[in-house]
Amino acid sequence: MNNITRTPARTARATPPGAPGRFAAFGNRNFRLFFIGQTISSVGSWAQSLAVSWLVLDLTDRSDQLGIAMALQFLPMLLLGAPAGVLADRIDNRKLLVATSTASGLLAVAFGVVVATGNVTIWWIYALATLLGLVLAVERPTMQAILFQLVGPGLLPNAVAANGTIASVSRLIGPAVAGALIATVGASICFYVNAASYLVVIAALLTIRTRDLVARPLAGRAKGKLREGLVYVRSHPDVARPLLVMTVVGTFALNFPTTFPSMVRFGFHLGAGAVGTAMSVSAIGSILGGIYIAGVKPDPRRTLALVLVGFGAACVALAAMPTYGWFVAMSIPLGFASAAFQSVNTVAVQQATEPAMQGRVMALHQMAWFGSTPIGALLMGWIIHVSSPRVPFALGGSAAVTCGVAVALVGRRSLRPAMA
Repeated sequence: MNNITRTPARTARATPPGAPGRFAAFGNRNFRLFFIGQTISSVGSWAQSLAVSWLVLDLTDRSDQLGIAMALQFLPMLLLGAPAGVLADRIDNRKLLVATSTASGLLAVAFGVVVATGNVTIWWIYALATLLGLVLAVERPTMQAILFQLVGPGLLPNAVAANGTIASVSRLIGPAVAGALIATVGASICFYVNAASYLVVIAALLTIRTRDLVARPLAGRAKGKLREGLVYVRSHPDVARPLLVMTVVGTFALNFPTTFPSMVRFGFHLGAGAVGTAMSVSAIGSILGGIYIAGVKPDPRRTLALVLVGFGAACVALAAMPTYGWFVAMSIPLGFASAAFQSVNTVAVQQATEPAMQGRVMALHQMAWFGSTPIGALLMGWIIHVSSPRVPFALGGSAAVTCGVAVALVGRRSLRPAMA
């Protein structure tokens, strides 16, 4: 059977009438479990991410090598994201996420063993980062596609915004914990913490009530499903537009795992604890941004243009901060604007996409988001190496503002025939 659930009444209850409140999605038991599990897992992932970044800088003292490590982790998203989306439209998303979480946990253990035994080299980091990227290529679109099944179309914008705060909350905790652990115990413990966190997310996924999931038709095994998704995007400008914006902004601005550690180490000449503090403080703004957007019904064009300009301005301002203290303080509005942009962009894509196409389209969205990271990480790592760690923030801000102006102009032109 293609549908996940056979109970229409459950579907109706998942999408209550009226405008949802700011935290309405948390009234859904399945979404609460998913949110808790993913938040804990994401804390571990951010701790591991900082540990990897610091290991690369400690081993090589080169920002371009860090860019390569980040690129390898996200390169599979760029190359395999579209086929992974077909997989997400074909297989039960809950079971698929259990499988990817298991694989990620095992890779975290392998990372920890290599570091703890003193055998870590840049090539070990490159290899394990690539393997992790293969898992992420499947996991990311599946995580986005399952939101529709958890809450239905009525609460989808609210769930997307609330789900966006997962990375923000975990970034508040994960890097701070990792910085303290690296300074006191060593980097290996960060990987074991991440491995343990996947046990929680697996338990949460296994306790989701499948009978309460909203029906979403699963794609068959016929050929041409990937091509069908690409054709769908090309024929729907409201879907294609935010995908293009995410590609540009992802390449030039959303490279914080590369730019933040490089700025702290090479711009302010501080250690791992300072990196963790800066990233954690920026998460305060991200949490506030996610909470704010959760209570807003965004306009696909106007709201997207506004948050793009705000995000770009925050990036440019961050590049000009003269001291570490000012840099950390400015990271709060940057986090707010970044979370707002990411949530609004995701909502714009999902609201414009039919349920049966969610997996494939969201795979393309994740390709645009995380698949642009290999290009951006390599580019920004090289720019930092040959110039200054401030330059990538200025470039990213300029790209975001340009996209915001372009989206606003497209929206204005589209209104002219209706007003004539």
